[in-house]
Amino acid sequence: MKETKYISIAAKIESEIILGAYHDKLPSFEELAQRYGTSKVTISKVIQLLEFKGMVHAVKGHGTFVEKNTNYLSVDAHEHKGMSSWLGKTGELKSKIISFDIREPIKEECEALRIGVQEYVYDIIRQRVFNNEPLKLEYTIMPVVVIPGITTDVLEKSIYSYIKTDLQLEIGKANRIFRADQSDAYDIKYLDCQENDPIFEVDQVCFLADGRPFEYSQTRNRYDKGALVLMEAEN
Repeated sequence: MKETKYISIAAKIESEIILGAYHDKLPSFEELAQRYGTSKVTISKVIQLLEFKGMVHAVKGHGTFVEKNTNYLSVDAHEHKGMSSWLGKTGELKSKIISFDIREPIKEECEALRIGVQEYVYDIIRQRVFNNEPLKLEYTIMPVVVIPGITTDVLEKSIYSYIKTDLQLEIGKANRIFRADQSDAYDIKYLDCQENDPIFEVDQVCFLADGRPFEYSQTRNRYDKGALVLMEAEN
């Protein structure tokens, strides 16, 4: 799926900020527009997105300054690349397997993934740990016929990297539902939550570029670990 231009530019600038290219202040709108071959209007959207993500703050007449206490765990809700692609450069991201099984799907999974009841699925639960702190709990169902060859080695690294690099498949859109919930027993155990702590839950069905569903998942996020940012897409 083609990425909106301002989102792509924002991701590049965000990576540069994280890697220390800009210690205090970003170049002017004119310089950034020239560097990325775009307009100042697009750069304005870029800066707005980076502000929402807590990366920078703009001061009228003085420029755009890099935040000292940057929240590296914020991400654009339109992005669909897998965690390793946007957190891998900012710190140490680990995937810990809680359970991994291959089984027949239930009716709900068949409908979401458009598969038959005899087609097997991977049933995966993973804890995602960033810089030694629990970040997310992922419950993932994937059809074996669409994504063959998943192993514990793949799960401990990056599923999306395996899909794109090893299987040579292009990832497309994702349909998502965002909701708030209270922590359950697994959240308390694997996310270090307290009883009744709020949880930010993301349910999604993800598709390959050819339209085939390949992931039906639920992600449980600690309330104090980052944010999802929604920006209006360009027409």
